[in-house]
Amino acid sequence: MFGSAVRTGFCYWATDPMDNPHYDRFLFDYYQITGALPQTTTAAPLKDPALTRHVLGLFNLYRTTTNRFSVLSRAHLNQIHTAFSPEELLGVELILQGKEAQTAKAMVGRARERKEKRRGANKDGAIAFLERNHTTIACVSGFLVNMRQGRLRLVTPVPGSDRWPLGYPHSG
Repeated sequence: MFGSAVRTGFCYWATDPMDNPHYDRFLFDYYQITGALPQTTTAAPLKDPALTRHVLGLFNLYRTTTNRFSVLSRAHLNQIHTAFSPEELLGVELILQGKEAQTAKAMVGRARERKEKRRGANKDGAIAFLERNHTTIACVSGFLVNMRQGRLRLVTPVPGSDRWPLGYPHSG
């Protein structure tokens, strides 16, 4: 259906890939069908280190797309470096997103809800560090395919707002 564009896909949206204990098997099947290994971005590489190593092993085997770890704090970064060797992290881009980082989490979704609660409690200053230029969690434009529900949507990033609180247009 998508032709060669399927080779640019990724296999997660609104959940962490490491939440699926069989994610590595899905990636392998995807590779067998498309000839490409989709990118994996996870904020939970330590949730199941064996699963993470299997995913990284697929990258080492097929050398297609660099994976990414969202690093949520300096402590998280230290834990990642303790758990994984430099060789294991060779195909991983570390995306620093903690409050110590140069980039911040987007002001959308739960972060936006927390901000509104704190604003209502006159605690704006406690979350000011989140107010940077990062406006959406969506970093792609394209088709969002939900195989389980048999649903296809077109998505694109937009700044988080009252209309689009998640940082991308959505239905429901």
